[in-house]
Amino acid sequence: MNNKRYIELLVLLLISVSLNGCLNDLFSQKDLTYQDDPQLEFRPLNATEAEDAGAVEVLVQLIGPQQDSDIPISFSVNSSETDAVEGTHYDLATSSPVTLAANSSAATITINLNGTTLNDGEFRTLVLTLNESNEIKPAENLKTHTLIIEGVDGN
Repeated sequence: MNNKRYIELLVLLLISVSLNGCLNDLFSQKDLTYQDDPQLEFRPLNATEAEDAGAVEVLVQLIGPQQDSDIPISFSVNSSETDAVEGTHYDLATSSPVTLAANSSAATITINLNGTTLNDGEFRTLVLTLNESNEIKPAENLKTHTLIIEGVDGN
């Protein structure tokens, strides 16, 4: 009887020791904070909107820790990839540079779609690019926003 008790205690001791290592791994948390230099990105990268959608917002988002001071963010229309005409298909309600406010993670660019110039099923493209001249550099793969403006019935 004593031997059986010793074996039970030994098995319990071995189980608790082996679980101790697993539990440490199970409950340990990795540091998931962004460790690189801050960068900028567009959110979303692509969108399709009806030409009569009115005001469309595109976010410029900070990747990394919030900054202690306002940051001007320069952007431009990529004319070589844009076939939409400013004043006809769209107007930029937000001029460049847009300001990323201190202790904030995003700034908004507003584009007004002008409504009734495209036929149903006709499309125009507006491409915005975050410029390299910013204090915080844009992420290479996330620095372009493509807006497809779609013609709608009734024009």
